[in-house]
Amino acid sequence: MRSIATQTTITTTATTNTNTNTGNVFLRRLRCSSSDAHQSDKKTRTAARRNGPETTTTGASSEEEEQQQQQRRHGDDFADDDDANAKTKMMMSRRREILTVLGALPASVEALKTFTFPVSARALTPNQTITISKTSEKMASSGYSFVNPSIDSMGFHALSDNKVYHNMATIDKEARGLVGLLPAGETTAEEVEMLRAKKSLEACGTDFERYKVLVGLQNRDEKTFYNLLRTNVEELLPILYTPTVGEACVRFGEILDRPRGLWVSLNDAGKVEKLVKRWRNEGVMIAVITDGERILGLGDQGANGMGISVGKGMVYAASGVNPEWLLPVQIDTGTNNEDHLKDPLYVGLRKNRERSQKYDLLLEETVFAIRKRYGEDVIIHFEDFAPRNAFRVLKKFQNVPGVVTYNDDIQGTAAVTVAGLIASTRIENVLPLEKQNVLFFGAGQANVGAADLFVRALKSRGLSDEDAVKRVWLFDSKGVVTTSRADFENLSSEKKRFARTESNNAYDATDLLSAVQLCQPTALVGAAAVPNAFSKPVLQEMAKNNKRPIVFALSNPTSKAECTAKEAYDFTSGKVVFASGTKFPLDSAAPQFQPGFANNAFIFPGVARGTIACKASSVTSGMFLAAAERLAKEVTREDLLVGSVFPKTIDKLSDVARAVGVAVAERAEKDGVARIEPGGNAFFGV
Repeated sequence: MRSIATQTTITTTATTNTNTNTGNVFLRRLRCSSSDAHQSDKKTRTAARRNGPETTTTGASSEEEEQQQQQRRHGDDFADDDDANAKTKMMMSRRREILTVLGALPASVEALKTFTFPVSARALTPNQTITISKTSEKMASSGYSFVNPSIDSMGFHALSDNKVYHNMATIDKEARGLVGLLPAGETTAEEVEMLRAKKSLEACGTDFERYKVLVGLQNRDEKTFYNLLRTNVEELLPILYTPTVGEACVRFGEILDRPRGLWVSLNDAGKVEKLVKRWRNEGVMIAVITDGERILGLGDQGANGMGISVGKGMVYAASGVNPEWLLPVQIDTGTNNEDHLKDPLYVGLRKNRERSQKYDLLLEETVFAIRKRYGEDVIIHFEDFAPRNAFRVLKKFQNVPGVVTYNDDIQGTAAVTVAGLIASTRIENVLPLEKQNVLFFGAGQANVGAADLFVRALKSRGLSDEDAVKRVWLFDSKGVVTTSRADFENLSSEKKRFARTESNNAYDATDLLSAVQLCQPTALVGAAAVPNAFSKPVLQEMAKNNKRPIVFALSNPTSKAECTAKEAYDFTSGKVVFASGTKFPLDSAAPQFQPGFANNAFIFPGVARGTIACKASSVTSGMFLAAAERLAKEVTREDLLVGSVFPKTIDKLSDVARAVGVAVAERAEKDGVARIEPGGNAFFGV
């Protein structure tokens, strides 16, 4: 696992590259905003050469100009002025752009802050503009950053700008016209603002209340939010993501507060490009898109699914990805959730889901509008689509040359599941991976994806495809998937691949206990969102057939888990190697067991970082297998001694993401999709 110091270096490199571009943008804006001033200065100097220095006035008396500046000092330039004309308003607009630059200069260039605020466009001479230009380049190469050029927040408006407002730690109060709008106390340190936020969290009684406080903080003061998240990942991620995000999606209408994402509905067909242009950030590199039809194990949440796209963005940010790179997207084509349709607080279209070609056309328009604005390297991350669309949509865009895409429910869950299986084999008396027989309870996108990647892992260890597939059983709502089932012809091609072909109906079973008795699996993986499916008899049967059975109850949220950690240990007399999709509280009666949890957060941020770093033209299955193999290596001996087959703490999530990212980029080169060789500066910048 990489050190925090290493990660800091990596992040700084990425910031430097971004800031260089930002500095250039500022330079262009500054030159543009000051062009009239340059022309005025040029005319003035020409007049001086002709008539002498006494004629170098601008026409307006210096006394009048000083009086006008006094009236607008300390940000009061937003006040209405009876004598204001179009020219004055234009100058005010230019001043705001200039102040955005000047107000962000660090102490090392304090000399440039000697101007009286607010600065008139005419106050900048060509030489001063050149100085600022050189300074911006110097700052960018040193890792500093200017305020985002798209931000032009002054006065009262700055209080509503979460990229500017930083509570008592807000800088440039005078330059931004905030004197009198904020308390007069001294500017505080970052740590003080984080302490203030922690106090608010401590006052909450439930995780849902804490979720609302954190989302409010993100909307109000982005800097404090991300500082708090990155220094308290272990504590806050379960609140911002699973399991609490499930409740947040169900109750999304109650907490709607300046929704952070792009909303695309059927009403926007033909106009999506305009919507994408309205998004504030210029450097988006990952778009997280959901249609809200299958949110965790909670089913169709319609437009409330935006909570999951936003939540994934928070996981990316906690894993070292720049928040400015993220774009959460909700595709709203209706919902079949009758409770939401009747709820007056529901935020989406009040109609049943669109199943016609209009759905596909809207999704295509959205993807290509995002790629048109942000470039062909932008990652399209599909999230929580229903099985009817998940595989189909993924394959569709994978087959479009140049589209960089993956589905986390299919591929991310697969990688984290296989990583857990690989890590389990390092525990005493657990069979090696190539001898594992896995019964997947639930044959949706998560388990079908996991079965496919498990087969790939076996083949990488020398098994043929035929032999590898024979080590898999799928169990869906009608029982074990076999070729003798009456509905076999109606199954998806993904399911058919794993249908058992044995004669005499050897594996026909419609209940899980019978399936375990017939198949005698060494590992049982649940992703069916059926609570208590792993009953006492099922778990006892697993323990009867194996010295160390592997049982993964992966369904989210906790209310949908197939069994609890305590049940798994109790009903197998402690023999089980257990993991869950949501972290269960430790059992004080059995402190020797500290099971890990199979969180996709260990996978998809690293896949994204590696993909971006090597500028991969696509994301291959091999890259996800490399992610799984690398994650398994991140599990320490200390983790395994307490029964955890995943890193026991997620505080080092950023380090894990980098390690996974390195492996992903190296595999991308091997698979022939990397456009930058791993090891270069561009790679280590992510």
